[in-house]
Amino acid sequence: MSNFVYLGIFILSMYLLQYFFTFLQMNSFRDYFNKYIKDGKVAIGIKKGAIRAGAIVMFSVDELGNIKKYAYIHGVSVFARFKEKDLFRNANIKDLDEEILNELKIEKNIRLAILNARNNFIKAENGEEIKMEKSPLQKAFGFFRNRK
Repeated sequence: MSNFVYLGIFILSMYLLQYFFTFLQMNSFRDYFNKYIKDGKVAIGIKKGAIRAGAIVMFSVDELGNIKKYAYIHGVSVFARFKEKDLFRNANIKDLDEEILNELKIEKNIRLAILNARNNFIKAENGEEIKMEKSPLQKAFGFFRNRK
């Protein structure tokens, strides 16, 4: 067999492995979401990363916005999994702000995802539409598309 066949098999293998690990990561997200939705409302915040690690946070909250559970995923690879913490138990999601999160020494992208979750919760309460932020790659392609 030629080197191109081996290269093709290698690339296909890596693609399938990436797909498998992404599938496992999405199952982790789905499991936490299903667990949290049973408790009441779920507030989700996202901070996409291009080269730096991205973050997704998930809060289980009651009708008033009091936090029951908190989990986050943070990383650049498909090996990252959700981690649950008791950090915000009984706090109100509407009260979370930059100052409080800085005092807790939370990593920047997780902090931004938490603020996004708070804003999404407030918008949902007010009946506003929640728009998904474009990823860095989508922004780059949009930049080049608009240059024509």
